[in-house]
Amino acid sequence: MLRHEPQEFDEKSVFAGQQFTTHSEIVHKAINARNHGAAAMVLANDVGNHAGQPDELIRFGGLAGPEEMKLAAMQVKAAVADEWLKPSGQTLESLRSAIDKDLSNHSFALNPAARLSLKVDVERIRKKVANVVAVLPGRNQDECIVVGAHYDHLGLGDQHSLAPSQIGQIHHGADDNASGTSGLLELARGLSREKRKPPRSIVFAAFAGEEAGLLGSSFYVSHPALPLSQTLAMINLDMIGRISKNRLYVGGTGTSPGFRKLVEEANSPLGFELSFSASGYGASDHTSFTVRGVPVLFFFSGLHSDYHKPSDTWDKIDAVDGARVVGLVANVIQSLASLDERPQYVRVAEPAPSAMAGAGYGPYFGSVPDFGETEHGVKFADIRDGSPAAKAGFKAGDVLVQFGEQRIDNLYDFTYALRAHKPGDKVLVTVLRGGERITREVTLEVRR
Repeated sequence: MLRHEPQEFDEKSVFAGQQFTTHSEIVHKAINARNHGAAAMVLANDVGNHAGQPDELIRFGGLAGPEEMKLAAMQVKAAVADEWLKPSGQTLESLRSAIDKDLSNHSFALNPAARLSLKVDVERIRKKVANVVAVLPGRNQDECIVVGAHYDHLGLGDQHSLAPSQIGQIHHGADDNASGTSGLLELARGLSREKRKPPRSIVFAAFAGEEAGLLGSSFYVSHPALPLSQTLAMINLDMIGRISKNRLYVGGTGTSPGFRKLVEEANSPLGFELSFSASGYGASDHTSFTVRGVPVLFFFSGLHSDYHKPSDTWDKIDAVDGARVVGLVANVIQSLASLDERPQYVRVAEPAPSAMAGAGYGPYFGSVPDFGETEHGVKFADIRDGSPAAKAGFKAGDVLVQFGEQRIDNLYDFTYALRAHKPGDKVLVTVLRGGERITREVTLEVRR
């Protein structure tokens, strides 16, 4: 299997020339090979298309993909593959040129006597991490507000690093999310020193595993300190240490009537220029609460050039404005805790992801994946209202196991299967719901 795509320098190619399509992604090459019955995939660089560049192997840990591919996948240097091909009179370069010329199948069987023996000494280590949760009892201990921030980052970097050449260096995560964690600790310290108990209990939660897929917050909503039915709201602090031009982003204001006004009033003595988003969804821990029907507010100072890089360091934190954010959140907490009636949850109408925002993801289906561990399949954390999945009757908690002809073991399988279709296709989709297999026809739609 060669890396990249045929006709790499032909802008009129059925692919996209030097602008690689999703077909070039190694995980999709492996899924395609597995789906066609391959027992293994041996990858080699297409060195002929990259003259003068070293024939380097992909760095271990540098690829994203499922933990269980159910296919042996490895990479060799082009010189090794050429030795295997020598008895046939072919080389990788001659085969690449032939494929580029006519885009036809140039596969053939190697000498059946040839054998490949491989020993892998990779050890997969799994470790248990913990959420850190504290409760400040209120005068009414039957209801609570959850204040959360994730305390994990990328360690030495992984496939999520935005500085791939620096994987192996400490990714400090000063803003993402030592800033939010520090804010959480300061809120707990300050509110616990008040002479009078707050009107309602306050749960402070430092979540683990956010970068791995909201794992800590997903666990919390299934094992809450107080039942979610008694949780008034969740406040999330993620990256609050790099205020620019006095602007602060606040998400989730549409998840309960009056939230925007409440935040504006709480901001009055602080004077931030607030930018609001009604949506309760996002790539942070408040999403775990949104999908469970809990109103949320998300405080965020914005992205920057050090995001997910080793350069996200303490010296770039604006501590003064970060403390102002904490002051605003403290005002919000006090206002929420003092409400006469608990906030009403509103399910915000989410527009279908646009073709630009969802580029490469194929047609629109409408599920929100649950990134918690599922042995087989893809669990739905939520289903977007009015989406193809909703029209077919699928629900949050369903586990997708079959999409058309393809069995679904993980999110990568689902993405690959979805990309293989186009808007208007009718697909039989099977889920598990409480142990029962349910199959429905879904008509895929265009991303608007």
